[in-house]
Amino acid sequence: MDRLANVSRRIRAESIGPQVAALVVVLAGIGSCASPAPSRQEVPPAPIVLAGTEYAAPMLRAQILTFRELYPQADSIVLQPNGSAEGVEQLVNGEVDMALMLRDLTEPEVEAAVTKNGLRSFPIAWDAVAVVVHPSSPIQQLSRSELTQIYSGVLTNWSALGWSRGGEIMAITGGPRLGLYSFGEQALLADSGYSKSVYALDSEEEIARVVSERPNAVALLSRPFVTDRVRPLRVSAAIGFPYVPFERGAILERRYPLLRSLAVATPLKPRTSAADFITFVSSAEGQRIVARHGYAPATVPIRIVRTVEEGE
Repeated sequence: MDRLANVSRRIRAESIGPQVAALVVVLAGIGSCASPAPSRQEVPPAPIVLAGTEYAAPMLRAQILTFRELYPQADSIVLQPNGSAEGVEQLVNGEVDMALMLRDLTEPEVEAAVTKNGLRSFPIAWDAVAVVVHPSSPIQQLSRSELTQIYSGVLTNWSALGWSRGGEIMAITGGPRLGLYSFGEQALLADSGYSKSVYALDSEEEIARVVSERPNAVALLSRPFVTDRVRPLRVSAAIGFPYVPFERGAILERRYPLLRSLAVATPLKPRTSAADFITFVSSAEGQRIVARHGYAPATVPIRIVRTVEEGE
């Protein structure tokens, strides 16, 4: 009797087991059908890279910050400070999306840009290049004509400029990788090249330091590097023209003779957010930021910028 009961229980267990297993499989299948498939994460677009010179970085960062606040849906923009020449090379090679230019393109750069489907340039500001001397120097002013003679090697002694005890002129500019170097060639020498006697230093910090230590030195120097260690000269467009001081008002009104253009270069077909950023920088709001950092507006009159500032 007991043996029959055990056999009966075994038969029931064997018959129920497959049904339970099937039910578990069915329930598992129902559960998997009810759960939605995981959504695919959208990959954010790569940031737009703007190559810009270190000294212009504060103004560019202010532009980027305000642009992001006004247009939060735009692609992010990353500033990559470097030299002017490096930025242009990176843009031509497709390594960055935009580059800040402090000078005109050289012939090799134009040829490379054409080969790479070309570039577009958008002026956004003007900035002054100072002519600086040692604070003790008696020289107060120079004309562009005299600067041309100094950097071409025609004038080599301060006595020719009225400083009888000045001795040999130590003329200084930036190295070939700096925009300052090409600016001097284009603005003063008509691309004919510096005299072999001109010192080309690797950084503008070094230029300021050397001038502060050499009473017989004269140098080209970008505006942000002009400190109390050196003294900027008044400059005239030519001999016989008025000498204009290196002052904010003269720079903003573009009366100072040694001005250079700051332009943002892009490929012929820039990314949408890059084009939007340039449009913003060119607007009255963007040009107000330009003026606030000491540059002269390039796309709106200074009176409009001042009106916007007064309205605040």
